[in-house]
Amino acid sequence: MKPRKTPLTALAIVLYGMLTACASAPLPAPVDDASTRAVAVPAGDGLLLERLRASLRERGWALMSYDAAALDRNRAYDSLARQARYRLTLSEDRIGNCRGGMPSFIYNAAMIENRGGTVVFALTGAHCLDDVISRFATGLDRNGLIAPTVGAGG
Repeated sequence: MKPRKTPLTALAIVLYGMLTACASAPLPAPVDDASTRAVAVPAGDGLLLERLRASLRERGWALMSYDAAALDRNRAYDSLARQARYRLTLSEDRIGNCRGGMPSFIYNAAMIENRGGTVVFALTGAHCLDDVISRFATGLDRNGLIAPTVGAGG
């Protein structure tokens, strides 16, 4: 009977060694692809654009500026997709003031997924500044646009 236990004992020792090696191996560090947390926003300093930027920052998005005219002219969408997951497009004109002196705008805004060019959501209208920001936040929430955390894998 002793000869039969020797192979089983040897197998048990080998398996134990393999499991110990696996258990002591370091876990891989989470991959941090910063582009998954980035939104490209048009360059500029308009009041509505600044408030939209602030809204995105508050939600954890990293922002990068792009020149909308140059992007349209050069069609460098692939390059932009490597740098930012989404792109905000915006055209805005101030049309006056609402009650209480708050600025009002006529605008067209869209959040676009850069890799495929899909419009995730679009807003258009003429509203007071706070209403535009509220509609934008609702669009982000409704479409699940949440900035991934570091190590979440995008």
